[in-house]
Amino acid sequence: MRVAPLAVAVLLATVAFAQRPQVVVPGGWVTTSCWIEPRWFESLRTGPVDYCKKSLRYRPGRIDCLTFTDEVCWAFNRETGDYQQLRNVGRESLIVCPEGPEPPTCPRLR
Repeated sequence: MRVAPLAVAVLLATVAFAQRPQVVVPGGWVTTSCWIEPRWFESLRTGPVDYCKKSLRYRPGRIDCLTFTDEVCWAFNRETGDYQQLRNVGRESLIVCPEGPEPPTCPRLR
């Protein structure tokens, strides 16, 4: 008979951890929804691209380009009723530089 209450407790804990918790930011801000978004780089020559080159020399086929992803969240202020978008720096991934127009050089981010 002790197994049933334990099973219920484990089930409730699993459901609680499966849901994304709301994060309270100082000043009454609460995050409501978050998603992952690629970072875009602008170039006058090629337009917007979702990767950049690490070195000044562009060599297609070499592992010398980077892609970046950011976590974007909507935040709600419980005191004022305002919404604001928050961005957190996500991951950077080293990729093989694709054939095609030369992308912009990566900015210094750190």
